[in-house]
Amino acid sequence: MNTNIHIDRLISLYERGNRAEGKSEKTIRWYNDILILLCRYFREHRLGDDISNFNINTARDYILYLRNKPKYEGHPFTPKQNITLSPEKLKCHTRALKAFSTWLYLEGYTTENRLKILKLPKAPRKVFEPLTPEEINRIAGSIDKSTSTGYRNYTIFMMALDNGLRASEIASIRLPQINFQAGYIKVTGKGSKERIVPIGRFVRKMIWQYINTLRPKRADLECDNLFLSRDGKPISVNTIKLVFSRLAKASGVKRLHAHLCRHTFAINYLLNGGDIFSLREILGHNTLEMVNHYLHFTSAQITDQHHKFSPMDKMYNL
Repeated sequence: MNTNIHIDRLISLYERGNRAEGKSEKTIRWYNDILILLCRYFREHRLGDDISNFNINTARDYILYLRNKPKYEGHPFTPKQNITLSPEKLKCHTRALKAFSTWLYLEGYTTENRLKILKLPKAPRKVFEPLTPEEINRIAGSIDKSTSTGYRNYTIFMMALDNGLRASEIASIRLPQINFQAGYIKVTGKGSKERIVPIGRFVRKMIWQYINTLRPKRADLECDNLFLSRDGKPISVNTIKLVFSRLAKASGVKRLHAHLCRHTFAINYLLNGGDIFSLREILGHNTLEMVNHYLHFTSAQITDQHHKFSPMDKMYNL
């Protein structure tokens, strides 16, 4: 075992391994960015560049450093802010360090998984506030559905509320992936993993209408993307994010963004009787950890409903 190998070199090998495993470009970049920051910390604190300094004590010192470090300090383009990293971001950094540590051990660069017992920083539980029916109606009402672009945006909005697809997944939908008869879309999600995502009758009807009457003429005859721009080219993830940003402004629902529709779908799915296991499959999560966040909200909703309709409170006029 060579303990003098530079961390820069190991990060490069780790990146190659992640690519070989088929991890998404976004995931690979996420790991790299976090590990490069760790290297910078090592150099700034004169800890050296070899792997012998990568251990649980330096990892804990690094997390403490991040906890107190002003956001964007040392960033080449973004000015420093007088706030620190959120607990969720700290957890992300720690997860990346633990994953790197596991890889080092499995590849034989260390004799043990040095960060195996490193615990993730605690983060407060997020309570997702879904879009209300009134907000949904306001947003839908702000869209001009008589135009090709307007109807496309309306369909995207309704689709996100109906099955919780991510912006990247919506942008990448191709016509052969849609099964109208069975009522589902074959989606390629994170890590290039395929999954079946159901679509309701209402959204199926909208997609059919868009394809057959309002979808622009394709700029490239070989293009089979579902959603196109006015000039007939596939829309991008940034286009979808811009669509939601404009809808937020036009409707006055300032908190609207694409991912909020995903949260709204998940919560309403559970409130309407759906189970967490099928929800996990629809959303494309590997574990139930994320889905449990939605259960917390639905429990609060059930409590609120009970307070409104308690049989004993009604009987005694309380």
